[in-house]
Amino acid sequence: MINPYSPPTSNPELNQDPRDLAKARLSRPATALIIMASIHSVFVTIVLVSNAVAFASSNFHFANAIDTALASIQLISLILIAIGGAKMAFLESLPLARLGAVLACIPFLSPFILLGIPFGIWALLLLNNPDNQAFFPSGKKQSPGSNPSG
Repeated sequence: MINPYSPPTSNPELNQDPRDLAKARLSRPATALIIMASIHSVFVTIVLVSNAVAFASSNFHFANAIDTALASIQLISLILIAIGGAKMAFLESLPLARLGAVLACIPFLSPFILLGIPFGIWALLLLNNPDNQAFFPSGKKQSPGSNPSG
């Protein structure tokens, strides 16, 4: 008779591909960065559109020009954070993943001002792990039996 309450005899993580484990580790902060950057980019786009409407209606002031410049810089950084998060989640580009994580650590460029900073730090910590770096195309080492390109 088999005891249904006995612990499993094998560890399922030991049977998984190391690349899948690295993807699982990196997918959490990558997903958080993508979601936060996407949502915040909507708000920044609203600011840019409202400033464009103010410019078209001749109600454009110097303060609007500063808002437009800052919002444009922030929108570019948010796009780069989202792209970096996607590259991190799919293990495609270590430099872009690092760029997105570093941008997420900079206040006022980070999604939701300060909320993206902990996720950027978490992503940087995982991206600096040599076990995770090995599965990016520019990885320095490969684990035996794994193919980083496919």
